[in-house]
Amino acid sequence: MTAQLAAHGRLVADVQTKTTGNGTSMAFARMAVPLPCRASDNGETTLWLGITAFGKQADFLSRHQKGDLISVSGAMQVNQWTGQDGTTQSGYSMVAESVISARTVRGGGRKPANTRCANPAPAGSDDFEDDVPF
Repeated sequence: MTAQLAAHGRLVADVQTKTTGNGTSMAFARMAVPLPCRASDNGETTLWLGITAFGKQADFLSRHQKGDLISVSGAMQVNQWTGQDGTTQSGYSMVAESVISARTVRGGGRKPANTRCANPAPAGSDDFEDDVPF
């Protein structure tokens, strides 16, 4: 049985790529996923998640860079190892089955052509000027 996970967050480092012995593309990335947390001061904590992708998903992931917003889904894994101080450490990772870009327009980008909602009516205004026939 595997645990499936869908995560949405930002890459915290540039993607590393490799090619396997049989010529398959492979990509590694780390992302920060914000999670709600009542115990923290700002109501949020961060899940640090390692991402491994193969084939077309690896090629797509490799087009991204540190700071990019992505959504990834796949099989989750819990990794454990012994740290340099001798304590048992653990971390989370996933083998990506789907990588979706959630990039936004960066500085210098064009604004959307439809700016109809750019200036909403002032608070308390009952004067609606839309084309909905009610």
